[in-house]
Amino acid sequence: MRKDHKKELWDYLQNNPGWHTSSELAVVIGVSQRSIKRYAKDLIDTAAIFVSNEGYKANQKKVNSTTKRNSDYESIKRVLINEFTQQNQLNLYDLADQFYLSESTILKLLKEIQLYVKPFDLDLKQNADNWSLLGSEMDKRKLISDILYRESKQTFIGNDTIQDSFSDINVVKISEAIKKLTMLENIYLNTFDFNNILLHIAIATHRIKNGYQPQNSEEDNNENITINNNDDKEIIQEQNFGNKLIDFVENTEDIHFSKSERQSLILIIQFSITRKHRDLEDNVKHSTIVLVDNLIKYVNSMLNIDLRVLNFREQFAIHIQRLLERSSHGYVERNPMTEKIRKSSPIIYECAVLISNRMEEIENITLEDDEIAYIAMHIGNAVSEYINDLHKLYVVVLMPDYQSDNDEFMSRLERLFSQDIVIGRVINSPDMINEVDYPRKVDFVIQVNSEYSLSGIRHANISQFLTQVDYKEVNQLIVSLKHKQEKINFTNNLEKFFPKENFKIINDETSRDELFKVICGELEQKGIVTADFKNRLEARERMSSTAFGSVAIPHSLQMVALKTQGYVVIDPKGIRWDKDNNHVNLMFLLAINESNKQAYRNIFDDLSQIAVDPKNIALLVKAKTYDEFIKQLTELL
Repeated sequence: MRKDHKKELWDYLQNNPGWHTSSELAVVIGVSQRSIKRYAKDLIDTAAIFVSNEGYKANQKKVNSTTKRNSDYESIKRVLINEFTQQNQLNLYDLADQFYLSESTILKLLKEIQLYVKPFDLDLKQNADNWSLLGSEMDKRKLISDILYRESKQTFIGNDTIQDSFSDINVVKISEAIKKLTMLENIYLNTFDFNNILLHIAIATHRIKNGYQPQNSEEDNNENITINNNDDKEIIQEQNFGNKLIDFVENTEDIHFSKSERQSLILIIQFSITRKHRDLEDNVKHSTIVLVDNLIKYVNSMLNIDLRVLNFREQFAIHIQRLLERSSHGYVERNPMTEKIRKSSPIIYECAVLISNRMEEIENITLEDDEIAYIAMHIGNAVSEYINDLHKLYVVVLMPDYQSDNDEFMSRLERLFSQDIVIGRVINSPDMINEVDYPRKVDFVIQVNSEYSLSGIRHANISQFLTQVDYKEVNQLIVSLKHKQEKINFTNNLEKFFPKENFKIINDETSRDELFKVICGELEQKGIVTADFKNRLEARERMSSTAFGSVAIPHSLQMVALKTQGYVVIDPKGIRWDKDNNHVNLMFLLAINESNKQAYRNIFDDLSQIAVDPKNIALLVKAKTYDEFIKQLTELL
């Protein structure tokens, strides 16, 4: 019977959310890349899948109609995991009462958590009706970090989320106004800063529409948050942008901001626009800055998350100061997103609870759920940006003090290279490259109108005019460093993904089923897979062969391995793969755990790119040792 490759493509994209390249899908489905594009066209036309320069992915609105009932359970699982990291043991019947679920449902969730925590070298143990999470505190923090990343894998706060939560505000119109003003003022905002401005405008507008009034006349004379009035061209530009935006919002939404509210919003906008790290103490109390730094360190120590992302400290400090002022007046900022955040992102919310508890200890105040949810919004947005930027190169710009118009220059620089770099800081002296405590390793330095001798770090020398020659200079360095990093990551992933003991060279003809039996037995003994993994591999082969030319990449339909590992077999005489007597000479067997989904996709994409060229397979099959094979595979990247 003829196989329905279009259905196979749809099934695979449904079961594996996210983007997949045509080369990866060609290997998975066992057809050419041209065929993948043909099958995808019908699915795109019916809006079943999306297409972009990243490849193809399923339309989750279509998929979600069958998976929505599982979303609440996923949220409960995350809450359970978090509780296990904080308590010695939890009782099955107490949990059933707590979540209003049957004991059998809770037991099923605990079994799923058991599998989820194994790759982190943690073990969920049962003792009668009590359950405990065993392992080191560091591994437990890594587990929580992983959940935080999952909850923030997409932009945490965006237009749709804000509009849904603030239905009394025309968020789309304000968003368009921000875009238009940035173009008119020649200002660049990254996603984090854009969403941050939009969010704060929405919050301020919502509370005025819902009856908020300054607590007393002193607020409009507040000196805790001020704006420095001077002749600095950049500051004037930022303030003009802020005032124009706020004027637009007042006219569109028919509201009026108090003087202090306007000042606060302009300050937030300033810190979102500027590429400089200005002194917060000019605008925020010293005690607030000390408190915020304490909170950032506390989160890092508890959850292994570094929140020193660009501008987060500044934005958070402004928010915390306003929160403390509201608390001193006994006023609570009502938050329409509280329940939504608590339900959809329980660990991010729990992170905000940790911060609020710390604040209560230090400041002797009590924070209600609505205020905690606002903290969660800041944390979630920052973690989302942090994750999005991890694949980018971290860059420092070295620009002398006398450089003029550097804001316009920085905006142009970020527009040109925003997909590839994160500009961590603008510095004026080469000494600052080593003296400043950056949140990440500096990958390279861009020197502007200067030619310092920078030993030990890659750098590009350009002018402030950003000519075609300057663009080429920076771009070539980016391409070189990214390719080098890809090779390093690929090699590291390979050696971790395919350990030396998972490598065989066979000099006799063998069959696929014989290999599956031997290899699955080894992996089961090592605690990588369960006893039914061989059956899962065979079920995938019955659906559609994973062989592609002389290479095969067998894997199960679901990512159900206890831990993630791969197995490589070279057989120059050929592995009998199917009933049609097709032979393959190279096999990459993949056992994937759900928690390593992204790493799997990265390596799968690299392997599939290499596997589609028969010349590459011919070179790899000649390898006589594991080291020789890994070296050859890396060189083919």
